[in-house]
Amino acid sequence: MQVKQQGPLTGLRVMDVSIMAAGPWTGALLGMLGAEVIKVEPPAGDGTRWVMPTQRGMGTNYVSMNVNKKDIVLDFKTEQGRRDALDLMATCDVFVQNFRGGVIERLKLDYESVKARNPRLIYCAICGFGETGPLSTAGCADPIMQAFSGFARSNGVPQEGVEALRFTGFIDLATAAVATEGILAALLDREVCGEGQKVEVSMLEAALEVQYTRYAELLGTGLVPSPRGSESAAFVPDGAYLGQDREIFITVHNESQWKGFCAALEKPDWLADPRFADNRKRVSHRQALSALIVPVIRSRPAFWWLRVLQRHGVPSSMAHHFETYRHHAQILANDMIARFDTPLWGEFFVGGLPWHFSETPCSVQAPPQSGEHTQEVLEELHGLQATVEEAK
Repeated sequence: MQVKQQGPLTGLRVMDVSIMAAGPWTGALLGMLGAEVIKVEPPAGDGTRWVMPTQRGMGTNYVSMNVNKKDIVLDFKTEQGRRDALDLMATCDVFVQNFRGGVIERLKLDYESVKARNPRLIYCAICGFGETGPLSTAGCADPIMQAFSGFARSNGVPQEGVEALRFTGFIDLATAAVATEGILAALLDREVCGEGQKVEVSMLEAALEVQYTRYAELLGTGLVPSPRGSESAAFVPDGAYLGQDREIFITVHNESQWKGFCAALEKPDWLADPRFADNRKRVSHRQALSALIVPVIRSRPAFWWLRVLQRHGVPSSMAHHFETYRHHAQILANDMIARFDTPLWGEFFVGGLPWHFSETPCSVQAPPQSGEHTQEVLEELHGLQATVEEAK
């Protein structure tokens, strides 16, 4: 399979030796942006290939995290494998790894070891808790970081304990986004100074970044983030309300929307109620206002409310299941779901591109089979080395 090269990063080469989620998704984002991404797997393969759920034996998580890549197999535990890895790094612009602290040093593939071979390399090291400190060598996973960073303590239903978001690897994906930002910034800096650098990214710092507003609340006001279900701490009404048939999300962020909300519910008297005169007072009287809203919304179907609320300028949405969401006209009109065929695993659907470029369009390409490009890449690599030797 020949991976098509297109997008604003066309011409850049990335070596991705990461596993699981945060690292592989970083490589996938760079690949979707047009870079040639070479995923390097050990002989046993990336373990996410077999993580459930699977489709025809292939883990769907692996597929979604490894689109737009080539794949080679190298054994870093052998001298030849390490030599090939260093030779490949010498041809790359970016290197991505997320090994546990100490492992990459033992393999002699750490930044200091490769900098001499390729001083222009952007070396991205992704870890769990940071490269220094007492937890620098500790293993990590998304739910563990949700717990450690306090993220899980803020989710769920009040008085029902902590709750991690298990539908998606939220912190993994956030870490990959932060890593990609860092890599792109380092590439821009290289254009100015001519040299590469190491970019360190941790899941913990990414978890803190996505909670900036919560920490501002805590440090500025002493308000400790706590589980609120679908409610917001800052606005009322703002959350999920049950209609006759299903839930609808409603958000009122300003006084114009509050007036529209009262008009939609045909409750003009709420506008005159001093308890609800502005958002600060509505937050203070949250329970009283909720007690009034709940039976009104419950009296009609959610879709009826959606139409009425939108007609009055109130932000609102149905609480979709993915199976209905994926067929929505808005999703289809913007190609937000990507489809591709694979020879072994059948037809796959994954998320579409998160950006659209007018001059350098991107696309989502199927992930490779294990070792699919080993011969191609190594033959090219050894051919380049032979050419260099002859030139000497």
